[in-house]
Amino acid sequence: MTGIERRARMAGFWPAILLVSATLSAQPARRAIIIDVDGIRRDTFEQVYRDGRLPNFQRIFARALWFDNASSVLPTVTMAAQASIFTGTQPARHGVPGNQWFDRSAGRLIDYMTPGGLVCAYGVAVRGAAGCSGGLGNGHLLAPTIYEAAAQAGLTSAVYFSEYWKGAARAATPSITEMLGFLADSPVDYRAFDSEMAGRAIADLKSRGLPSLVTLYFLGADGIAHEEGIASQNAYLSGTVDPLLGHILDAIESLDPRWREHTLLVLVSDHGRTDLVPNSEDLTLKTDLQAALPAGATVAENGGMAYIYLRQPGLADLPKLAAALVQDAKLSSAVAAVRVRGAEDSPRAGDLIVTLKPGHYFGNTGVGSDHGSVYSGDLNVPLLVARPGGAAGHVEEAVSITQVAGTVAGYLGFRMESADEALPVRRGGRGR
Repeated sequence: MTGIERRARMAGFWPAILLVSATLSAQPARRAIIIDVDGIRRDTFEQVYRDGRLPNFQRIFARALWFDNASSVLPTVTMAAQASIFTGTQPARHGVPGNQWFDRSAGRLIDYMTPGGLVCAYGVAVRGAAGCSGGLGNGHLLAPTIYEAAAQAGLTSAVYFSEYWKGAARAATPSITEMLGFLADSPVDYRAFDSEMAGRAIADLKSRGLPSLVTLYFLGADGIAHEEGIASQNAYLSGTVDPLLGHILDAIESLDPRWREHTLLVLVSDHGRTDLVPNSEDLTLKTDLQAALPAGATVAENGGMAYIYLRQPGLADLPKLAAALVQDAKLSSAVAAVRVRGAEDSPRAGDLIVTLKPGHYFGNTGVGSDHGSVYSGDLNVPLLVARPGGAAGHVEEAVSITQVAGTVAGYLGFRMESADEALPVRRGGRGR
């Protein structure tokens, strides 16, 4: 073949090469949306979904993988578990051991769930509270978030009303006025709170466009169930969360009609819950526990468990104290076990870790529901993943909420070296 002939043949190839190149460059960028519904048990969500009461969830998860043995982390409380979702690590690594813990370096009890703690978690300081700038929980993280990892990969993230947004390019948090609702004597209007989240998300997406990663955080289902019990979540999911999700999905579709073709969708919850029954000993449990401890000890309660921080812990004395607490007459009816902090626990956990018996919770009034225990009702959470082109089905393999971050990162094309392995989404699941 002469040089002229070779050049002529190559000239014939160029249109095809340019067409392939143009097609590849026109491929839309991948996106991921994490729908984070606080405090939903797996069986609760599954029942309402299968009853056909969640049309907007069905709209996006009709072809999804259901992880039938997905678990939260211990303790099964919001701040520890939410941190695990978005760092992809256990509390032992990410540094937030619970809703309450004692900061030895500062000499103070951290409590994210008091009115002041809640607003501080969203970056608002009240009465000189320390560490609120940028979010109290964000400041305590010892592991990178998926938003930080995405930013390093050149991708943008938008987070709406989550307690964790460190590294996100765009973060909408409740306003000071909305936060004042947490400080008022009247009950929090959770429907208004979630509605505001959805409205802010829609306005932001329409004005600033679709980022690579979106997190939608629905708080209200947890709050409603604390006050009224698990059954109240059925109506809340169908009457509030699902319609609000529908409005957000409509807004996304208006910006990108083909968004489903390149968007990974994840539904996750941070913990389950248990309906409360009256246990009179639970009302004085913290006081009784404190009375059985050496002077200067601090108790950090986390629903169905607690951390005990001693002023000057003697390693040889800890097992003896643990045994004595289990046998204490005032504690034995509620306390299942007390153990010494181990290597598997967060270094910020207490010197001793108290586990309560099933159905027992610190401050239990017998009304509503609670969580924080080591038992299945509090551990089991819904976890669904809908991947473009992926198969639907059920996965029986035991998985954790810590695997969400690695799954999302992998789909978006970057790695989180610090996070747990991704969920087994490529293998598909069995039908049902």
